[in-house]
Amino acid sequence: MSQTSEAPGGESAAPHDRYGRRTPRTGANGRAGKDRNLRIAFVVFLVLLVSGTVWIGLNQANREIRASIPAFRVTSDRTVEAQIEVRKDKDKEAVCVLRSRSEDGTEVGRKEVRIPAASSKTVTVTEVLQTTDRPNTAELDGCRIV
Repeated sequence: MSQTSEAPGGESAAPHDRYGRRTPRTGANGRAGKDRNLRIAFVVFLVLLVSGTVWIGLNQANREIRASIPAFRVTSDRTVEAQIEVRKDKDKEAVCVLRSRSEDGTEVGRKEVRIPAASSKTVTVTEVLQTTDRPNTAELDGCRIV
């Protein structure tokens, strides 16, 4: 039979030969410091991950404006015509930066396009962009409410 020892207050404590000996500063494997640091690092990582996910979600959800180019057409060696579709509050004006690139990816044209307030949330404008070389694309480099 195993021995029991008395804990303070007269209660019997669990025998050490049956359950092992644990001190408050050391885990069962004797590596409490390493385990504790690993747990802290894991908690910090989780907090950063959740914070980053929330920040990205809020940033994407609160966009006041969304824009795209559903169609474009190269009209000559020095011009491209782009259709710009903007979704925003109908009583607000916006400015979008339209740009074009050549076949090798070099930017060959850029201009700011004003998008007027309108009676609907979606506004479509057609814009001609002058370029310095033959254009291959038309793309938006951002839009903002003004």
